[in-house]
Amino acid sequence: MIMGFAIIPLTFATGFGIDYARAMRLQTHLNSAADAAALAAVSPAMILRTGTDPSDAAYAMFDAQALAIGGYQGIQRTVTITASASGSGQTLAALRTATVSYTAQSINIFGGILGATTLTVRGTATANAAQPPNVDFYLAMDNSPSMLLPATSDGISKIQKVTGCAFSCHESLPHNDSINVTNSAGLQVLLSSSYYTAGASNQNVYYLYNPTTKLLFDSSQKPLNPASSSSVSGPSTTGGTWLNPTTTTTTVTTATVVTYSITDSNSGPVTITKTTASTPTTVVKITPPFGTSTTTSTTGSTSSSSSTYDTGYWADGYWLTHNYGLLYGSPASITLRKDDVVSAASQLIPFAANQAQQFKVTYQAQMFSFDWTRSGNTSPVKTLNTLTNVASYGSNFSAASLFPNDDLWWQNSQPTSTTNTNDQATEISNMLTTMNGLIPTAGSGAPGVTPQKILFLVTDGMVDQPSRYFGPLRSSDQTICTAIKAKGIKIAILYTQYLPEALANDAWSQTNVAPFLPPPPAPYSGSSAGTSDKVLTALQQCASPGTNGAALVQTVTANDSIITALQQLFSTALQTSRLVQ
Repeated sequence: MIMGFAIIPLTFATGFGIDYARAMRLQTHLNSAADAAALAAVSPAMILRTGTDPSDAAYAMFDAQALAIGGYQGIQRTVTITASASGSGQTLAALRTATVSYTAQSINIFGGILGATTLTVRGTATANAAQPPNVDFYLAMDNSPSMLLPATSDGISKIQKVTGCAFSCHESLPHNDSINVTNSAGLQVLLSSSYYTAGASNQNVYYLYNPTTKLLFDSSQKPLNPASSSSVSGPSTTGGTWLNPTTTTTTVTTATVVTYSITDSNSGPVTITKTTASTPTTVVKITPPFGTSTTTSTTGSTSSSSSTYDTGYWADGYWLTHNYGLLYGSPASITLRKDDVVSAASQLIPFAANQAQQFKVTYQAQMFSFDWTRSGNTSPVKTLNTLTNVASYGSNFSAASLFPNDDLWWQNSQPTSTTNTNDQATEISNMLTTMNGLIPTAGSGAPGVTPQKILFLVTDGMVDQPSRYFGPLRSSDQTICTAIKAKGIKIAILYTQYLPEALANDAWSQTNVAPFLPPPPAPYSGSSAGTSDKVLTALQQCASPGTNGAALVQTVTANDSIITALQQLFSTALQTSRLVQ
């Protein structure tokens, strides 16, 4: 009897447990369907759609997945699409939120026993995405001499072993700055004045010079000091008497020696002088019919003539990095930071074009370089092209075709022999002012209205203004950054940090650069270093915040890929779908 009564609650409990477990499993599957439906409404394909398209996509996705589940009845689902601002001031677009809610009745197996044929399950999923806007981005790249730094630690080491300096400065008088480029044999490299002149007979011609022996060699290390001789036999003459006739033979031999000498100068080109010296020697041989011949030799006066064979300039660090293999075999050249920046700009275009195609938006790009304000100009900024749809650049686009050639300075601090900039060649303050004037106020980026605007800066962050300020961005510079951002323009910065290897053994850098940077790693001395990276801190203050609140600043240091870093920065500045609940 007791057992019979006990079976009833046991059956009820077992049945309820089974039906409840089935209901929870159904809820889990329907939650997944709701997640997929919410994401479908904010997918790249739907994010720019208006009207009922996004909600229709969500309903279709939910229904398709729910249909495959089964075990329920009376399902009700609701899709709500809302739009709001994603952030403030520096947002890239409006935020679209999709909320999918459902209620369903899980069919009970033991409904007859439980007195309830169904159990109610419900759930909600929310997804949001910033609607990808149309964006114009402006890429301003540092083209100052400080960007002529090898991109890797190995490259820095190689150039320092030859010249003692990490920077590949491009100058006409490198010896004035104690820069001596030599090959493995210790011979100094002398470039013809026409070395860089396209179409000139001496284009790409260079010489090797031994400062100890004063001998000049060609680029294959063959001496340019040949010696030659020539002889001319005069006619034989008959003399003497008829009883004792003689034959006289005269031979003149001229020895010609060609020498090449150089006249160095600390204020102009090196002069290569070719000197030709000729010395005649006359030999007279008298031969009698009988007896012994007599020979006399007379050396005449040496005559010489000199002419300028060529003029030239000593090779600099720039030439060494571009022609390292000519002197040391491998590598053929040493990649500089500027080379990487140009490559990064080139590869950013197809990267951006691919994203624009994926999100069905329009991205336009314009490129600039900046360094120092030249005579007759009012800005350090050079406009490299017009604002152009990234899809129109073409698959073979190279920023090298736009980038200005590297300046050949006269010597350190002097772009020309009559111009002294006091080494003030990175006018970041003036660049910011110029870009603020060039870039119009940003719009929402929605179809048919003004695009969003992003200013990408590639720089080492060290201001070097004509006012003779050298250091991180100042409060006056931050005021310009604020003015740019107040126009709705987003600022993203690729920070090419000064390398400790580049500052080593350089007194000027230790005094003027090291105090703004954190202590370097061993084995570099940190006696002049600061306590933190003040340059980075200033750049972070200038940059706009990203979606996570962190400043849009990407740092690259020794051996980092500038190409990858710029693409990461570009992606971070844009926003994509994400599930939030």
